[in-house]
Amino acid sequence: MRDQLAERGDLLALLTSHLTGTEVAGRRQRRACVALPPPVVAVVGGRGTGKTHAFTRLRDVCSPVTPTAYLDCADPALRTAVAEAPEARSLVTEALRALGIGVTSSGPPRTGTLAMTRLFAGLVAIASGGWNADRDERITAELRRLELISPARGTGSNAVREWAAKLVAAYAALPLPLPPVQKFIEVSVEVLMGELLQRGSRRAVDWYGGYPGAQGNARLGLTLLGSHFRIGGDQRRRAEYFLGQALRADLEAAYRTTGGWLLRTGRPLLLLDNAHEEPGEQLVRGCLTHRATGETDRVVVYAAFRRGDAPALRDAHRLPSLTSAVALAGQRGDALCRRPLVVVPCPPLPPAGPETSDGLLSHVDPEAMLPPGLPRALYRFTDGRPLAMTRMTDAIEEIRTSAAMDPDLAPGPGPLSSLTLRSLLRHRPAGGSRRPGPGPTVAALLRRELAPGELGELLTLVSPAADARAADLLLPPAAALTTSELRHALDEDGWPRCEEHFVGDHCLRTVLLHELWHLDADHSSWLGLHTRLAMHYATGPSPWRQYRHELATGRTRNAVAYLTGSLDRADTGAWLAELLLIASAPAFDGLERRRATAFTGGHRDPARRVARLLHAAWLAQDRLELPEARLETAAHGALHALRDDVADSSVLTDAAARWTESIRSGRPLRECACSRRGRANGGTDP
Repeated sequence: MRDQLAERGDLLALLTSHLTGTEVAGRRQRRACVALPPPVVAVVGGRGTGKTHAFTRLRDVCSPVTPTAYLDCADPALRTAVAEAPEARSLVTEALRALGIGVTSSGPPRTGTLAMTRLFAGLVAIASGGWNADRDERITAELRRLELISPARGTGSNAVREWAAKLVAAYAALPLPLPPVQKFIEVSVEVLMGELLQRGSRRAVDWYGGYPGAQGNARLGLTLLGSHFRIGGDQRRRAEYFLGQALRADLEAAYRTTGGWLLRTGRPLLLLDNAHEEPGEQLVRGCLTHRATGETDRVVVYAAFRRGDAPALRDAHRLPSLTSAVALAGQRGDALCRRPLVVVPCPPLPPAGPETSDGLLSHVDPEAMLPPGLPRALYRFTDGRPLAMTRMTDAIEEIRTSAAMDPDLAPGPGPLSSLTLRSLLRHRPAGGSRRPGPGPTVAALLRRELAPGELGELLTLVSPAADARAADLLLPPAAALTTSELRHALDEDGWPRCEEHFVGDHCLRTVLLHELWHLDADHSSWLGLHTRLAMHYATGPSPWRQYRHELATGRTRNAVAYLTGSLDRADTGAWLAELLLIASAPAFDGLERRRATAFTGGHRDPARRVARLLHAAWLAQDRLELPEARLETAAHGALHALRDDVADSSVLTDAAARWTESIRSGRPLRECACSRRGRANGGTDP
């Protein structure tokens, strides 16, 4: 799996080599994209598709060779910092500060000092709206927060204390009663321009003379910037937009100097993870708006979004894959750079077909001790979603390592030979301890990452639902979110839809169902919710819905009776389709009983033959089961055993061949949008 992740990361590194014009991860490329500005590249994929892994890996390989900043726009630290001083900070200002620190602390050693003077001056002007003569400690603390992007960085803490003392002295000299806040901002700007910044830095800050209304006066521009931020609303948006361009202007100025061209090896790179969050969208819009006015810069921007239809991406040029983006970047004529905004999908891992399954888990199973069908079953369960694949393979590696260190931990004949997807989901990572501790299971960790917080808790309760109406029946009356709000939250997180399931991704749904099963020691929540749905469908036009939920609670009698009673139905294909719909019921218990029924043939009673076929189909459609030859034989035999009992035996004959191949290759016996999407992504086709 690491090879598959690395392969996708290599494509992103290759594209970055083209756009930055430098060697990234050993990939030296002629600077194909020489036109300025380079495009904003939006990488789109839902939760768990590996965007963060790709961006952090890119940060690690790019930071030593070119100024690189990584920002998680959903980082709670941004909101915590804003809450400490909401009148003088916003999510955008905190994001810009973090980006400024990132670019100044990266790049090759020979690049020297990268000045962020314009950004520093703007942030000081904004912060001073909450200062006065009695807040010397707060002033010192704020200047220390900004020191890493200040012209004085690296000169020691005395510089910050001296700056704070000069500001406090200027505030103390103001006449009583105290003037309005704007006067404090004006005084701060005067001290900043007259005493704190050196001559070269003051020339850089002259850039603020271009602020709307400043009429070429940098002092007035900075004062207006701080005042507009304090006012809020559209005025604050204007100040934040201009501050974003200050970061861009600082970077562009560094590259326009002779030393900048000679010392730096590539264009600067900004990585905006979770850019669908407020600061990310605003920064992307600001960048595109600035460039649309005819301004040029050389900053390469990557932004990760969960949905391709985000408002900021409305006018984007869309490419089918990272491969196509690399090919376009490599063409002569700057074909990629002609597009201001390019959207590429963040694909799942390559498929685990028969030819690749052996190597899929080779990094955690070097001696090939895993059950042969486990790699493909794991891919079928996760649909190639890197987060889920990583958590499951980490569990395999921990089990193997723990057993090697302590043989007493090995269950049965060996720690790996008896592994199943169910046992992996139940595994409790040791968290640094040699023995599994009382912490959360792999399934619980996955649920928290794929559907965090109260959203995940409510989705757990409605996970058995087929649609919004069924979800309404399962949602507690006092729930914090309505069904429509849950639907909207799933859409916003980039989860796909399915016409047969309220939660339209089978990996997420299986994790949620696993959590629901283990919600109570006696499984009362599971039994109660499925029973409620069975009763709801008892009088409906589709009786198979009732029987499917009964199967989920372990009751098969009514389903077998219904299917046996309709064996002579004229449309045998419709009868078999209903059997498969019933057999799609989720189950986490009674596995041995299901196997015993499916693997025992020779029945003369039609009801027993129907029960055998139902249980064989039930096992084959269980996404936590491993494909095995015994199940292929059982399904084939169960279908042939019923040929004399149905109206059209050819339907069962054809199904026998089709089911056998599906079980062998790991494909579902029947498809919905969930399984069709998996096959479109590479799936489990042979």
